[in-house]
Amino acid sequence: MSVDPSHFLATSNGGKPPLLKLHNISARPELNGQLGQAVSFAAGRYVVAVLTAEIAATMAGGNNAVEPSYLKLKPESLVEATNFEQLKFGAAVAFHHAQLYIDSAACQERGSYIMSLLPPPLQAKLTPQKAILGAVIVVLLNIMLVFKLLSGWIGFTKIFVFLSLIALVSTITSPDWMEGVKAGKPLRLIAKSAAINSPTRFKQILIELTGYRNISDRMALGLMFAMLLWSGKILITPSARPARLQPPTPNGSMQPRVPRIPQYDLENIYKMGWDDAKAGNDFGTSLPEEILKADPVEDTVIKPSGYEESFDWAYDPPPPPKQKSSSFGMSTMLSIFTLYRFGKDLVVTPDGQLMLDPAYIMMRLRNIEPWRLGLMGMSLYRVVNAFIR
Repeated sequence: MSVDPSHFLATSNGGKPPLLKLHNISARPELNGQLGQAVSFAAGRYVVAVLTAEIAATMAGGNNAVEPSYLKLKPESLVEATNFEQLKFGAAVAFHHAQLYIDSAACQERGSYIMSLLPPPLQAKLTPQKAILGAVIVVLLNIMLVFKLLSGWIGFTKIFVFLSLIALVSTITSPDWMEGVKAGKPLRLIAKSAAINSPTRFKQILIELTGYRNISDRMALGLMFAMLLWSGKILITPSARPARLQPPTPNGSMQPRVPRIPQYDLENIYKMGWDDAKAGNDFGTSLPEEILKADPVEDTVIKPSGYEESFDWAYDPPPPPKQKSSSFGMSTMLSIFTLYRFGKDLVVTPDGQLMLDPAYIMMRLRNIEPWRLGLMGMSLYRVVNAFIR
């Protein structure tokens, strides 16, 4: 008999036992839906440690005073937890771990230090926990502000790719840097060791993400090199900025200058000048003063042809030309990866064997959660739309 028929133990999963969900337990139905991990297999049953978020958080903090309950269950009473259930359980563990940290002495000490930096009237209204929470909120707000400013200046896509690249490089090289620093190695040797081990570590990341184990070192090196080239292309490509629209100006040539002089009856003005000449008066004696002071050169307005005195006209500038974007952007690539992972889960058994039996595939489809089917449909639509566009 196999020592691990369902591949639930840590030895069958690279040292990391999967999170399991209990089901089909008729003797104790209250256990159905609870989560745990298999620790051993004997006599046709798995010994499962039933975990809650509180217990997992306490054990992760190094406190061995709390022990989970152990049950002996048949393999058919266990099933691997879905990705959503694992994410939900991980969030609950992180929440309880944060609560344990807030109640710890180290948190009290740091909170007291933050309070000592504040004015005395504000210190009287705070506790060390509230001081820690306020400091976290201030840091998060500053990070959001910096991210918003950089996104408007550089672009959201470049910021996302840059941060993802830093996270990837840090994940790949951090073990070598930590080991080298502890051993006191020179920086040159640490960097060399990190570069040599990068393909192998990137291969392990690909196996954990995709579940596909037949990845060679050369394939991992090629994928890593292609990803670095793609990221570099995005970072060095200038961001397309929208063209500024010029203020609306009517088309046409300029008309002669039109003086802004007071409007009087020309016949009347001529008669006044004629009477001054007959009486021997100086020029302009009878003319109104505002006409004599008017300067036809300075008080002029340039009227383009087609200009109307009424300002009810509207000018609709032509829209800026649409920028051509590639059909295979980041969202399309993520959709392709989602379809690949979905298809792999349908035709690959938990022990890594390819199974193309229609009955097995239909059984897997019936057990998939509705939200995953919806995600698969949206990804399929995105990929098909990219091909036909």
